[in-house]
Amino acid sequence: MALGAEPAAELWQAATEGRFTLTAEAAHEMAGHYQWYADELRHRADEIALQQKLDGFGSLNSAQHLQAGFERKAVQAFEAYGKAQESALRMKAAVLRAASLTEEVDAANTAALNAATRKITDVKA
Repeated sequence: MALGAEPAAELWQAATEGRFTLTAEAAHEMAGHYQWYADELRHRADEIALQQKLDGFGSLNSAQHLQAGFERKAVQAFEAYGKAQESALRMKAAVLRAASLTEEVDAANTAALNAATRKITDVKA
């Protein structure tokens, strides 16, 4: 499964230009896979978000630095999962566009935008 901003943009362009077309049935099948992947990525990001604030490292300066490093890594991982989730949803939008499923394309693009703008502080424990 090709993912990333560039493959998603290329697929979108091909669908928009009519170089990539699908039946509604095929588009729904493919879109379902991208949606599953996006859901998995969101779930993993939510798990990582819980690691943003850690405790139990002690009061030594070196322990505090170690704790801060792990917390930064959690934020970086959350952001990486968010970008991957956005890409999966952009791919979903592109395959739906290939079948001219306009309302579903709009919903997928909205979901991609939401994934792109989601912050680690939005996750509730």
